[in-house]
Amino acid sequence: MGLAPFTEADFVLSQEKRDEITEGLTPRQKFMVEHWMNLHEVINRGDWDGMDVFFNTDTMTYDNPNRPDLGTYFNWKTSPQGLYKTFPPSIYRTLKAWGRGENEICVLCHHHGKHTGGPYMGVQPTGNELNVVWFSWLRFRGDKIDHIYSISDVLTMLKDLEVIEVPQPVDPYK
Repeated sequence: MGLAPFTEADFVLSQEKRDEITEGLTPRQKFMVEHWMNLHEVINRGDWDGMDVFFNTDTMTYDNPNRPDLGTYFNWKTSPQGLYKTFPPSIYRTLKAWGRGENEICVLCHHHGKHTGGPYMGVQPTGNELNVVWFSWLRFRGDKIDHIYSISDVLTMLKDLEVIEVPQPVDPYK
């Protein structure tokens, strides 16, 4: 999925846009997606204490094959904090959402920033844009997030940030 042209204003989701994202979901699933989108607003402001209310902080777990070091809530919380400092404005938005039952949603999201705040993986700030698209599967316990599994386009991110060179084949099977 290529990203359509956007501005930073697109990361503040109107109620109309939120309704479009949650169309077809049950009321419970809509609540969970709204909860996730509200969390993005808090993270986009850098309100690190405020984000705690969205999670079961004592039991929440995080899985991502690219970040096995972030298994607990308090370990995971350091990631958006580091990204906020390294890639200002470091903003997040939900693009699409799906639901399953009364405690699971899947969201397609976009993270945007610019590499101006400090080194990343040994690379000094380049000013390059960060545009990462990712999926997260979220499980709720009660009204709070209890588990997140995320998978993101890390290869494109590392290429765009000049951390690695990635050959771009015309036909990868030749």
